[in-house]
Amino acid sequence: MTSSRPINYEKYLHSAKWHNISAAMKKYANFTCQRCKKVFHPGELDVHHLNYDRLGNERPSDLQVLCHAECHPIADALRAERVNSHRKQRNSDAASHTFLSKKYGDNYAAFADDGMYDEFERWSAKKHFGETGEEW
Repeated sequence: MTSSRPINYEKYLHSAKWHNISAAMKKYANFTCQRCKKVFHPGELDVHHLNYDRLGNERPSDLQVLCHAECHPIADALRAERVNSHRKQRNSDAASHTFLSKKYGDNYAAFADDGMYDEFERWSAKKHFGETGEEW
């Protein structure tokens, strides 16, 4: 699964603004990959987005200079994994909220305890793996 890129991402990467940011970041990093610490020619480096939250208005802390061949693909995979993990957590949180509010009412959070969340986990496991809890 890939991380969610904004629709205008490719267009932005071809803009003069991004070209200037990318060149400045590479120069600031002394043409050194910030992951493996090796020095490269400018064309062998990419500027990686740690996230897309401020696409078009990035801060230097949103970006990382990485070698194209080795480190950038790894960073992309790690970002995608992180985004997927956050997405799964949000979905789980939403499912537990729906389950608990239907069973105990919208005010369940005021008196929630671990047992209620354990009950949701058991229900969720049955839903995904069947009554025995084993995978199908």
